[in-house]
Amino acid sequence: MQWSLRIARVSGIDIRVHLSFLLIVAFFAVGGSQHGALGAAHGAATVLLLFTCVTLHELGHSLVAQRLGVPVKEILLLPIGGLARLGREPKTALHELLIAVAGPLVNIVLAVGLAASAYGLWGSLFFYGALDSLASGTPPSVQGLVGTLLAANVMLAVFNLLPALPMDGGRVLRALLSMLWGQARATRWAATIGQVLAAGMGLLGLYLGHLGLALVGAFVFYGAGRERWSSRSAEALAQLQAGEVVELEAPRLAPTDTLGEAVDRLLRSPHAAVAVTLGPQLLGVLHRDHLLAQIGRQGLGGIVAHAMQPVRHVVAATTPLHVVRAELNAADGAHVAVVGEEGLLGLLGPEDLGRIGALATGLARLGIQRPGVPAPLPVKD
Repeated sequence: MQWSLRIARVSGIDIRVHLSFLLIVAFFAVGGSQHGALGAAHGAATVLLLFTCVTLHELGHSLVAQRLGVPVKEILLLPIGGLARLGREPKTALHELLIAVAGPLVNIVLAVGLAASAYGLWGSLFFYGALDSLASGTPPSVQGLVGTLLAANVMLAVFNLLPALPMDGGRVLRALLSMLWGQARATRWAATIGQVLAAGMGLLGLYLGHLGLALVGAFVFYGAGRERWSSRSAEALAQLQAGEVVELEAPRLAPTDTLGEAVDRLLRSPHAAVAVTLGPQLLGVLHRDHLLAQIGRQGLGGIVAHAMQPVRHVVAATTPLHVVRAELNAADGAHVAVVGEEGLLGLLGPEDLGRIGALATGLARLGIQRPGVPAPLPVKD
């Protein structure tokens, strides 16, 4: 992701932080500066330790996913929280259940560890003092910092276990329902429950004048809607094959063409990438963004062969589109080559699947049959 820096690498997983995260650190430091330099340092340390807990939460998801054979692209830390980017969806409902519950379980373990350590150091009076420091904003102290981390981990565990997609609890609910009804129906029910809870959360936030709670409700409502749309799209795409939708007349380049000629081709084409071929043989692919970068180095007279990239993902024309979408997610933005009996048919990219998915979902909802293709099953709510 742009504007992010890698700060660590654990088990082959890059942990990246968005540069806007520095604003949060500065905000907490300024907020604590009312108690002088020590207060500013305490505020900065607090937010850094809080996001360490968030990182451990995401590592819980990621390490379990890896153990179950699901690749993990990276963990990204944003001002609103963390995100573990998986290379593909879990293969089974049990795998999704285990991956989803791993994150909150980490926070529960951290909370229990912090509580036990605090009790051993300061006794039962710590818990009263920690609550008092949270409520009144007393000067910085080690006890106050431990109390903040303890409360934060309890809140992270409880909040993430709410049975509302896309929260971890919503994924747990979907996994359990999938064991009874299947993935598609389970997603629709889990998304509906999530949106009902999110609407209640938003209304409660507005009633109490708590803007943060209202914004979280809006975020969860939107996320649940996206999960429902993604499920409907996957159902519709499963009824189409790659060879049915790839554009056979898409422009192609020869390895000896110049980058200037490549620009001319892409200016006349809506596609983000173009195949590089030599007769029936596929040699590589030239993406629009990579083309611009290469022009900056080689100029318009550069040769396509020196700028193209290898094609790492190839699928047969009979491959269902929901499988192609999984390949594209694993490819992280790269294009997939579709091949038939006579060789290359064309390329499919993320933007193509988005366009096709929207149209296929609309047709499926209407139950409209395309000529020569079996009628899609209507997508039910």
